[in-house]
Amino acid sequence: MATKKAKPEYYCVVVRRNYETVCRVVSKHATREEAEAELENRRSFKGDFNYDNAELRVLSRSEAKAEFGADWEYKPIGKARNA
Repeated sequence: MATKKAKPEYYCVVVRRNYETVCRVVSKHATREEAEAELENRRSFKGDFNYDNAELRVLSRSEAKAEFGADWEYKPIGKARNA
């Protein structure tokens, strides 16, 4: 009988712009500290790709699964969902 191997926890930066109804997971990090640093970096963006009036937050893999569904896994934006 094979035992199910636990997948490691990771942390993602999640963005929801004020004009969008969906959340976008924009980056994946090994630690919460790395993800928080990326979140702060994105908050400082200026120009066309700024995050003014956007909700930015960090979710762990398990928090994201609780919010987006048990089969959720991080996939880079633009990668096919079933790939």
